[in-house]
This record gives sequence, C-alpha cells and structure tokens, in this order.
Amino acid sequence: MFSIETLGAAAISMAEAAEEEEEGIESSSDALDADSELSGSPGSFEERLLSAAEAEEPPPPGVEDLDIAGAARPGRLVHVRGFAVHGTVSCDFAWVRYSDNGNHCYITGENKDVYLVTADDVDSYLAIEVVPIGKGEQKGELLRTFANDHRKVSCDPKMQHEIERNFFLGHASYNVSVKIGYSNRLEKAKLAIRKQGFSVKKTGSPHVTYDQKFLPSTAVTIPKEHSTGVLIDCSQRTEPLLLIAESSSLRDEIVLTMRLFIQRATEKKKRRRWCLFF
Repeated sequence: MFSIETLGAAAISMAEAAEEEEEGIESSSDALDADSELSGSPGSFEERLLSAAEAEEPPPPGVEDLDIAGAARPGRLVHVRGFAVHGTVSCDFAWVRYSDNGNHCYITGENKDVYLVTADDVDSYLAIEVVPIGKGEQKGELLRTFANDHRKVSCDPKMQHEIERNFFLGHASYNVSVKIGYSNRLEKAKLAIRKQGFSVKKTGSPHVTYDQKFLPSTAVTIPKEHSTGVLIDCSQRTEPLLLIAESSSLRDEIVLTMRLFIQRATEKKKRRRWCLFF
C-alpha cells in the first residue's frame, strides 16, 4: 500500500530526475553547437583571426591632395605638393611625358619634387608619379597627377609670339656662347637662323665660324649637363655644336624655333622631289 504522500514524493523525485536529464541533454547540445560553430566550416576560425589581424594593421604610407604647383611652360619651374599621411617619411618621384595616344616616356634623371619644364615637354602631358615610403622602407601605392589640370604643355604667349614672328619673317638671331673645337672655353657669338640653315659667328670676328644647311638628320637637343645648353647635331661626320643661351627660357625658344625651321626646310625638299618625280 502506498500513501498519497509517498506517491507524491515519488512523483516529485521522478519529475526532478527527468528535468535534470533534460538539462543535461540541452547543455550537451549547446556544447555541440558551439563546437560546430568553431569547426563546422573549414578555416572559419583562422579566417576570423586573419580578419582581426587585418583590421589592426595600419594603412600603408600615402599622400593626400597630390598636385603639381605652377604653370608648366618652357623655362619655368614646377613642384609637387601634398600632405604626407600614415607615417610617410619620404617619396620616390618620377616625371613622365604622355602623348595623345597614351604612350609615355620617363624623363631621364628627373627624380626630384622640382622640375624645370623644357622645350621637349611642349605638346605633351606632363605628369608626376609618386611612391610614398614609410618607416622600414614600407611602400604605398603609386600615385599620379598631371600638370596644367591635365592640359598639354604650351609656350607662354610672349614666347609663342616670338617664335611665330620669326617663322613668318623667315629668320631669327640670338646672342649665345659657343664652344669651339675640343677646348672647354666658351666665346660670345651670334646665332643666325634662316629658312634653309643657320650660322654661328664669333663676336668681333669678320668670319663665320660655323655655317650649315638644315638636313633631315639635323637634330636639336637639350643636353643634361648644361641647364641652358643647345646641342646641334648636323651629321655623324662632324662633332655636335654646343651653344649656351643666356637663360633656360631663351634656350627653349631657340630649340623650338630651330626645330620649326628644320621641319619647314625638310618638308619643302620633299615637295620638290615629289614634283620632280611626278
């Protein structure tokens, strides 16, 4: 015989045991769920660690508001400006010329934040490429910006007027210094440019020191070793002629004027040949 109290106590004991068993099952199930979250998808735990590490990594060195200050015209200086950020301590610089079709060439030896624009830059897009460098030689992404708000380099109005006037008149003359022969001595001279050629005459001398017709092979270049120099190479058989102008701006005017005269002279010769053969 079981009394009500005995049965009630037994029932309570059985209920408590059942509840404890259910709690044990739930706790084990929760543990299994937690394990499955950590190891259920391959590499998920490692991915979380990597994400946390990446979030803690500082951004790479950089430069904000990169710009070229100054009007990029022949004979003028331009310089790079911007704000170093994210631990940038220095930068690598490279000046580049771009053409209309996207082709480009790096300007040899120009790796500073200041650049003297020359006649060689005319009719091209001048750009600067910057690589920020942080502590420990850490490098940021390459940055690029163009001078003149991404417009072509052109002459200032005064230089342009002089070049056009000389071309229309068919002649021009400039005071220069000339290096004669193999000596390093420079002498004052007068450069005279005409339609078909040019001549150089030393100051005070009755004789013309150098007289040459324009040829298709005539090249007028700017030597790196002379900031105001003009190098004229007429033939492989003769030594190039070095002229020194009074300023970089005048040098560029001489270079552009001579190149224009050479172009006209050689084109006329081509047209004459065409008339002869046809």
